[in-house]
Amino acid sequence: MPQPTSVEPGDGRLTLTSPVVVDGTPRFVRHVRRALGPGLDVQPAGDGAPAVVRLVVDAALAPEEYHLAVTTHGVEVRAADDDAAGWAVQTLRQLLPTEAFALSGQASESVELPVVTVRDRPRFSWRGLHLDVARHVMPVDFLLRLLDLMELHKLNVFHLHLTDDQGWRFPVPSLPGLTDIGSWRAGTWQGQTGELDGVPHGGFYTRAQLEQLVSYAAERGIRVVPEIDVPGHVRSLLAAYPQMGARPVAAMEVPGTWGVFDEVLWLDDPAVEMVETIYAELLEVFPSTDIHIGGDECPTTEWVADPRGAELAQRRGVDGPGQLQGWFTRHLVDWLAERGRRTVGWDEILEQGDVPDALVMAWRNREEGVRAARAGHDVVMAPQEVFYFDHYQDAGPDEPHTIGGLSTIGDVAAYDVLDGLDDAAAARVVGIQGQLWTEYMPTSQHVEYMAFPRVSALAENAWSGPAEWSELEPRLTAQLARLEARGVNVRPLDGPRPWQRGGTGRLTRDLPYKP
Repeated sequence: MPQPTSVEPGDGRLTLTSPVVVDGTPRFVRHVRRALGPGLDVQPAGDGAPAVVRLVVDAALAPEEYHLAVTTHGVEVRAADDDAAGWAVQTLRQLLPTEAFALSGQASESVELPVVTVRDRPRFSWRGLHLDVARHVMPVDFLLRLLDLMELHKLNVFHLHLTDDQGWRFPVPSLPGLTDIGSWRAGTWQGQTGELDGVPHGGFYTRAQLEQLVSYAAERGIRVVPEIDVPGHVRSLLAAYPQMGARPVAAMEVPGTWGVFDEVLWLDDPAVEMVETIYAELLEVFPSTDIHIGGDECPTTEWVADPRGAELAQRRGVDGPGQLQGWFTRHLVDWLAERGRRTVGWDEILEQGDVPDALVMAWRNREEGVRAARAGHDVVMAPQEVFYFDHYQDAGPDEPHTIGGLSTIGDVAAYDVLDGLDDAAAARVVGIQGQLWTEYMPTSQHVEYMAFPRVSALAENAWSGPAEWSELEPRLTAQLARLEARGVNVRPLDGPRPWQRGGTGRLTRDLPYKP
């Protein structure tokens, strides 16, 4: 998982024993050490024993393409760079016994690998997984664990949704209120009663923690794309700095309920300068070329209703206050471009005119992505009807409460985002992405339940293409065994375990299924 482009089984087996000498870049040696250790001693090549695992840098291969050959004498990886070599090691890793995936790693002092030749390259360059840490903040060690699981599945983009109405997780030293006030709420809405639970929830990540996350991800061939959502979804910001809104209400609190709020940024000079200050700090922490500005679900209600809205629109050079978001988006695109970054936004960023050079993330439906591709935009397909993993995994009565919808493992695997597209539009679709929105995922354990095995099916689709269930199921069964050996709280293919089922109480679980 995912299925390589070409697999040619051979005869015989290779036995690896300590020391396993590896000839390659330092990062390649580290890849192999993580895959084989700690039972096997992995050493870089030097003046001692000959190398058993060897990396050959081949510039003729495409980005992320690799060739893996296991013979009775050793392992050879051919790849253009360390990222591609890392994917080869993940394939090699899946040739190991299932017990090698335990948290302690491969414990035995020798291991046998089948002789095989693999040639492989991904379908899409953007193979993404999104995690919302604004609705429920997740511990740093879980974020690192999730990156490990992404690496295993050859996913290469971690989209980190850092801010929303219900919480602000990114520190900005010159704006301490964002984390002092905006990072926590007094309670969280319970789906059973419609009331807040009265339990304070919050937290934020330090700059050092986020820099560690970026470094940890890069080592595994994953880039972190951060999202600061503006100009809507900003109640947490306005709780700290109400003067940046249309109605400066000092008593505004970080909400514990979900949904779309009318409160948005008042896009005058102080608010725009504040956003630029936030993004300047963001760019120092995250080296990703792509920076996500959100831009979704932004009501124009306050801009249109305020008598000052017409004057602000005139100053911004747009036809009316209803067009202010379009001006703001184009301003951010230019501001980021001047700093060598590309803007990513949810598909609503195109509603008030074209936004040249922006990458569009299509979430409302596939057609929004098709429209953006035909307009000349690079597109990541993330349609909610299939790739929103906060939706139910099954229509049965035992699933824990979710926000709604239904997206089965088979749906995720079989969905072809390119179906019916002409060649020019298809070439603009750079990838697909699964979304983990956490309104109803209060713990990392629950995130894992909602993510796996659908993330495995997503990875299959992103790397190899759509898969039929009859072909996918046996490989997915093997993958789930690996994940369970690693301690992941997976949902079994035949339904949730008793302790994973729905109910009532703190975790806002609900029965029966409600689409």
